[in-house]
Amino acid sequence: MTTRQSLVHGIRTSADYFLSTFIFGVMFGIAAQAAGLEHWQALLMCASVFTASGQFAALEFWQAPLPLATIALSVFLVSTRNILLGMAMTHHFDGHSLGRRITWLFLLNDPGVVNSFLQPAEVDRLGYVTGYGLSMMTSWLLSTFIGLNGAQLFAALDLGAVSFAGPLVLATMMMLFFKSSKTPPTPWILSGATALALVEIGSPDYAVLLGSVLIGMAAAIWQTRRRYG
Repeated sequence: MTTRQSLVHGIRTSADYFLSTFIFGVMFGIAAQAAGLEHWQALLMCASVFTASGQFAALEFWQAPLPLATIALSVFLVSTRNILLGMAMTHHFDGHSLGRRITWLFLLNDPGVVNSFLQPAEVDRLGYVTGYGLSMMTSWLLSTFIGLNGAQLFAALDLGAVSFAGPLVLATMMMLFFKSSKTPPTPWILSGATALALVEIGSPDYAVLLGSVLIGMAAAIWQTRRRYG
């Protein structure tokens, strides 16, 4: 299967996450409106950053004057899971041009990477994840636009319980990864265990994120060197 065919296949198989991303996009649009962002600012953020968790984190500090360093650090820490995702997929970069690799990195998305391990061997993983990302990007932009324009309509709704959705989605993706991937899950297990341990001892959020990712990276590097010498 060619890269283009794999890209189309990724778009076709992304329907479930297209809908779930749509829901979170509407929520982001509402939150961005409440934080005082102009419509063009929120849509530009979605198109240029493409990280839901990072964008929600940025909204927490969106006030005048903008604490740019704090926002940058928060978004970086929230998005560090992408380092592990990238390391899990690194060998699929072989044979692709620099342009394709940069495009894939921009459209990197958790469910696309996880579901790529469920695909037959003939599917090009790079093309598949890119197609999946294009679908989610489209969903994210459309739903954010709806959220921005329908913020007043949803203002009376209590959406606090949705905060549980993030951990549930992450847990589901990790289970799919363990079930379908041929790569030993040691880095993911150690990363999760580290996060739990740091939470239990009352560590601040940035320490939990940074510590869990560093342990996961160290384990992944050790695992790769041991496997390939």
